Amino acid sequence: MKTGLFGGTFDPVHTGHLIIAETVCSDFQLNRILFIPVGIPPHKSGMRLTASKHRLAMLNLAVKTVPRFSVSDLELKNPDTSYTIDTVRSLHSVRSSEHEQFFFIMGSDSLLDLPDWKSHDRLLDETVVVVYPRRGFDIGHAEARFLERIKTIDAPEIGISSTLVRRRAAGGRSIRFWVPDSVAEYIRKKGLYRS
Repeated sequence: MKTGLFGGTFDPVHTGHLIIAETVCSDFQLNRILFIPVGIPPHKSGMRLTASKHRLAMLNLAVKTVPRFSVSDLELKNPDTSYTIDTVRSLHSVRSSEHEQFFFIMGSDSLLDLPDWKSHDRLLDETVVVVYPRRGFDIGHAEARFLERIKTIDAPEIGISSTLVRRRAAGGRSIRFWVPDSVAEYIRKKGLYRS
């Protein structure tokens, strides 16, 4: 069993996330992708996140029609700061298959910050790290010791970000096609991101 682990704030989930997940799933022939919204992110201190219940609901709406995609609330249930290596180890301990291989999906921006991650060498040992391009963050600038141990995907640099989606929604502008229709409707109904 090959499972992709895709973590992030997903505030909100957008089509760029789904394109990346599908690309990794296809390119590495994964059985499934598990989206894991973060509870308390270690690298975004002071960032105000939308309530967990909303981020989780939007993710569930976004993936509900894709059989290989599912969502885990593991990190949302954690009252402490969420560290990726701890999440991976928790998943290893609760998964039914001893032969499950995890593919951890991260953007090139996160790869450049990897030296600051808790137990980053263990993460590279315990998962296959798959990196996708993010505009303005050149994978080639990462430490050579990491470049030897990661996989990359041939994907376009997607200019959609959760920050831009929030700004557009706050300004009352259309977010159609930026997020799945079900997510756009949820944002509208709940009045999320209004300033």
